[in-house]
Amino acid sequence: MKLSMWTGFIVIKSPNKMNSRLIGALHFAVLLLGLSPDFSLAQSLSGRDVIRTPAGPWGVMEYYRVPLEAPEEYLRLLSVPSQRAEWDFPVGGEPTVRSSMLEGGLDPAEIDRIVKGSSIIKSLENTRVFPTDETVLSLPHASRMLLYHLLSTFPGNRFQARPVYIDSENLSAWFAGSGMPRAAIEDVSILAYRTPKDHGFFFSDIPLLLRRTLSSSDEKTILKGIYRRQGLMVRLRFDRESMSESLVNYWSASYKYKAVFPILRSILEAREDGAIDIAHLLPATARQSLNRFPDPGDGISGRYPDWFWTCYNFFRFVPKNVYADSPEMTELLASEFQPSLPPLQFGDMILITSGAKIIHGCIHIADDLVYTKNGADVFSPWVIMKLPDVVAYHDLSGDSTLSVYRHLDIQSENVP
Repeated sequence: MKLSMWTGFIVIKSPNKMNSRLIGALHFAVLLLGLSPDFSLAQSLSGRDVIRTPAGPWGVMEYYRVPLEAPEEYLRLLSVPSQRAEWDFPVGGEPTVRSSMLEGGLDPAEIDRIVKGSSIIKSLENTRVFPTDETVLSLPHASRMLLYHLLSTFPGNRFQARPVYIDSENLSAWFAGSGMPRAAIEDVSILAYRTPKDHGFFFSDIPLLLRRTLSSSDEKTILKGIYRRQGLMVRLRFDRESMSESLVNYWSASYKYKAVFPILRSILEAREDGAIDIAHLLPATARQSLNRFPDPGDGISGRYPDWFWTCYNFFRFVPKNVYADSPEMTELLASEFQPSLPPLQFGDMILITSGAKIIHGCIHIADDLVYTKNGADVFSPWVIMKLPDVVAYHDLSGDSTLSVYRHLDIQSENVP
């Protein structure tokens, strides 16, 4: 992993099987034009890059990325980490540290270098490793991936267990408008590492990033930048050719979500080219939450909405407080939903499973766009994202599988 700069942009670069000249050319195009590497069709809209999806039963979707920044007062709710990197291993001291790293796939010579560049404190509860800044910064890309994946499996390593997800190599674009100091962005470019399925990057070294700040003001700016979230602003574009009864069928979830009929009928009867914000086609609860961070009042019951709350209440007008760890979750899934297969329908629930555990769920919107809330905290807004990004965000082991569940019935009393 090394820092690359093209015309002033900061980019993550990591080993890759592609020809280096081709990589350079692609990176230059991405950086110079500000395009996403996987764009299908991009055009300018008020200075933004708009991506258009292929036509489908939903019509044609177009979207662009927007950064979402939590209210400044939310930063007071953060548990600011110690500004010293710490890795927690099981009980046993240095022998346990060495054997754990070896089992995790690290090279013996690299293990020696890490151990020699760290202070190790043994206790009755765990073994705490305090690496020097140089040890952390000089970790080879492959070693960082292996080590941080290993640390994510041990209690106490919260930054490896829930790393920051970055879906772009272009960090200048990712942090644009955040005020992040250039030196901090350069550090992120060195410390970020590939996700297990090689889709996007993780970043876990927040303590080191804060340690290297020059002022408390910079520290606050960095926290705001790191805890920014990315969402998509999505529109349905229609013309005379795409307007048909199949459009109504799709967005009404096969005529079960009747509340959307009036607006769809208006579109069909107008017979004019145009576009509509996708928010207008979402059920009430989802529409009110879209691109919004939870209010402190949303946690009045003692917790904030999580992914299951978000999925279960997608079509409900009055939300029900059920969560991924609620005792009735399994029963609700079995009694109110049924397993389904492609083609997906608007409102289908997509479950992401790692091993035998469901690690996340989201709602299918159209194409590969989903409605999701990626954490049960105030720093996780309700957003629309691309499904591969949601999977990469939550899949720490690289073994995730997807399954689809469809609501058996959308009760009319739940949808106004």
